[in-house]
Amino acid sequence: MTHTCCASGAGEPNKRTQTRNQMKSGISYGVLAIVFVSLIGCSSSRDASDAAMTMGSPSGMTQGMTPTLFDAPQIERKYQDTITPHDLEALLYYFASDYFEGRETATRGQEMASLFLASQYMKMGLQPKGTGNDEHNVLSKYLQPFPVYAPTLTNSTLSVRRNGSALATSHFSPDFQDDKAYPLSTRGPAESTGPLLFIGYGIEDADLGYDDVAAVKELGVNIEDYWVMILRDEPLANADKSLLPTADGKPSNWTTNMNTKFRALFSAGMPKGIMVVSDVGPRADKTVRDAAIEQAEGLTEVSSLSLTKPDGSTPSRFRRPPMYAISADFANQLLIGTGESIEGLQADLNKSLKPKPFVVDGIEIQSKFETGSRELMSANVAAFVEGSDLKDEVVVLSSHYDHIGLNSGEGDIINNGADDDGSGTVTVLEIAEAFQKAKDDGHGPRRSILFLNVAGEEKGLLGSEYYADVEPLLPLDKTVTDLNIDMIGRHDPTHPDDNPDYVYIIGSKLISQELHDINARANQVAGTNLVLHERFNSKDDPNRFYARSDHWNFGKHSIPFIFFFTGTHEDYHRVGDEAYKIDYDRMARIGQMIFATAWQVANQDVPPAVSGTGFN
Repeated sequence: MTHTCCASGAGEPNKRTQTRNQMKSGISYGVLAIVFVSLIGCSSSRDASDAAMTMGSPSGMTQGMTPTLFDAPQIERKYQDTITPHDLEALLYYFASDYFEGRETATRGQEMASLFLASQYMKMGLQPKGTGNDEHNVLSKYLQPFPVYAPTLTNSTLSVRRNGSALATSHFSPDFQDDKAYPLSTRGPAESTGPLLFIGYGIEDADLGYDDVAAVKELGVNIEDYWVMILRDEPLANADKSLLPTADGKPSNWTTNMNTKFRALFSAGMPKGIMVVSDVGPRADKTVRDAAIEQAEGLTEVSSLSLTKPDGSTPSRFRRPPMYAISADFANQLLIGTGESIEGLQADLNKSLKPKPFVVDGIEIQSKFETGSRELMSANVAAFVEGSDLKDEVVVLSSHYDHIGLNSGEGDIINNGADDDGSGTVTVLEIAEAFQKAKDDGHGPRRSILFLNVAGEEKGLLGSEYYADVEPLLPLDKTVTDLNIDMIGRHDPTHPDDNPDYVYIIGSKLISQELHDINARANQVAGTNLVLHERFNSKDDPNRFYARSDHWNFGKHSIPFIFFFTGTHEDYHRVGDEAYKIDYDRMARIGQMIFATAWQVANQDVPPAVSGTGFN
């Protein structure tokens, strides 16, 4: 699932480069392993000998047409049952292994993963539906290549004036770093200027009884008019204990995922810029200069990407301000004259646990970015089961197969993304195999089905955006449903109910109430009997999950969709997201339920009616 990657990595400055070189030396082993698994294939071979069933056609069904789930559940159940925990586990242990180096978009690991998926579809017998045309690689026919553009930062300057006079300046470039500040992201406007507002920790959390954002609103200032300064983490007793009333006493998501703070700030308005004081607090483990050196080293790596070449004239799809990490010494220069210091402010906040925002009078912050870009290539993977009498209409089953790649530092630095979104991707493979088995047995779908594994989701839904807005492989006006699967392998520690046999369904009512009802009934008729939880099934959801995966790019075209999801967890976007932590039994039942829903939609006479307003 996508998020905005901003913070720099950790560890030895040249360790990441060394690790990548070591991985390159072992590429032949990885490729051989892919070939081996491709030969093994997904689960079991197709049994062509098991032909059409002997039962009579259900009432009202035209001879030769595949009946719906609701008309003949015994037919659908035969193929549903081929989606098993064992098969999913076998696939995911390989797909979420170190061979693919974290599957970051536009890297070698992502390319290897795309070819693995293509090889599986080819072995199953699905038709290729891509646009690739490498005459020396038959798998390219399953790929939809597309260019992406990586911004490159050539220089940044963060300068401060007090009452019109120069006070302090920090410079950053690939060749120069200082001990004052460095940019957390290369995205942002070329120039941004404004006064300074100290916000505290930048936390907005009613459950924890701490809300800096609400305090800013009470102060009566508009966050969009200011540069904001925040502290890293949250009030902490030590590196492992929060002063806020977290459920387990440990630091919350406000500490472990800095993007949570950025989303909270952006919900209140887009500030002129953000400065995070990064070298104070129990969890601060490096100087700003050391972190700046690592950040400079990563400028040649894949970070943020876009579908359009940055030229300074086209606004980014995801508008964001410039964001910097700054030292406490630099921050204290900005606070001279206020009677405050960063260390004193942090101590007061930790003691009172009450926000204390204030405008820093007389201070003006200015940021300047000088950037370029480089073109890279990525690819979606597309496989197809052609329908019969309604073949011009299409049901899409989607997942994203990319993840966030490699960290810096020592030890395990590979983010394997078993849940995010290895779980969804191998489930799509299993569903594809089940539909192909059914077609081989004479029970092919009436509508065509496209199995679409997209890249670039973690970079801003790029692969699905390319498919929907630039090069639809099949007409969008004939696409009747998207069933999107992203993170269905783990358990959400914040799930409000005791029953672990749940799946969150998101967006199901935004466009088509009928699709929502079909899914609910399919869950019962197919015997999967999951709790279809609607905790996040609203545009009012502050997490905005309805907009944070690839269904978004279908939904914005008024295509009915359901996003299947089981929630985030402590390993979200971390190296701990590993295959051994997945609940394969429940994951198989979720896959069976999605297959049953797709079977019903693909075979009923009329597609799900568009009845809602969607994102409009």
